[in-house]
Amino acid sequence: MINSKKTIAIFGASGFIGSSLVAQLSQSNYHLKLFSRNKEKIKLFTVDPQIEIFDFDLHNLEKVKKDLKKTDTVINLLGILHQSKKESFDKIHHLWPSSLAKIMKEAGIKRLIHVGALGSGRDAPSLYLKSKTLGEFDLMKQKYLDVTILRPSIIFGARDNFINMFKALVKWVPIIILLSPQSRFQPIYIEDVSKILIKSMFDKKTYGKVYDLGGPDIYSLKDIIRLIIKSEKLNRFIMPLNKSFSYLFAFSMEFMPIKVLTRDNWRSMQIDNVVSRDHVIPYRYTFERLENYLDKNKKNKHLIRSKYDFYRSKSGR
Repeated sequence: MINSKKTIAIFGASGFIGSSLVAQLSQSNYHLKLFSRNKEKIKLFTVDPQIEIFDFDLHNLEKVKKDLKKTDTVINLLGILHQSKKESFDKIHHLWPSSLAKIMKEAGIKRLIHVGALGSGRDAPSLYLKSKTLGEFDLMKQKYLDVTILRPSIIFGARDNFINMFKALVKWVPIIILLSPQSRFQPIYIEDVSKILIKSMFDKKTYGKVYDLGGPDIYSLKDIIRLIIKSEKLNRFIMPLNKSFSYLFAFSMEFMPIKVLTRDNWRSMQIDNVVSRDHVIPYRYTFERLENYLDKNKKNKHLIRSKYDFYRSKSGR
């Protein structure tokens, strides 16, 4: 039975996971507080009386504490793939979770679900993964928190950046230059991630636990590109690069006006992005297979968007 009095705060609500999560939670009787640094992206949710939207400023923690009053559960989805002069990995992935834990203690809120990254750990090879590791360690040390950490592999769905980036690439480029072609991933469907998040919110068995999230299949990066090419019914040549040339190519991409790939991304790819047996989560849902999703992409795209765009239609956008 859903408790209509429960209030859930979501940081990073305008992102890929956040949009899917809000779309599913809004169909329940939960009261939602959405925090975003880009309020424009989620203002369409204001048509729902159960949803409040807050401007989120990392430098104004007093306001965050004030806005979090009377909240039961906090979900932290905040994350970046590339550093900039304004935002560092350490600031977003390490210092922010630590600050959030302090705010929650002062506000008397105990329940936190934190989304980290698969591959984080003491021996993480990249700054991205190291910062995720530090954030996770700091949260797990806080004995007053009932924290659950979820670490997904790459997530696919109608609005993802990973699969859609390669889909666009294979449509326009006849030769696909591939870094670290043997890097392994365990892609998981966005709606499975959202359902796992919701299921774990009030499950006391998950308190103090770290779970890896992955789909039913493990693919090399080359396998994924082949599946995308096949689904698009195109003929493309894949040029796999060895380790040295992959590094140099990633370095050259850092000079592009828009960051798509960096050496730090390449370093993250040097370890397998697959689920550890020690951290398997007990929940199971559709576990949509990537190749099936790609084959029926048009249908899936409509189904996933329909939930999110329900608000767009109500708001006249």
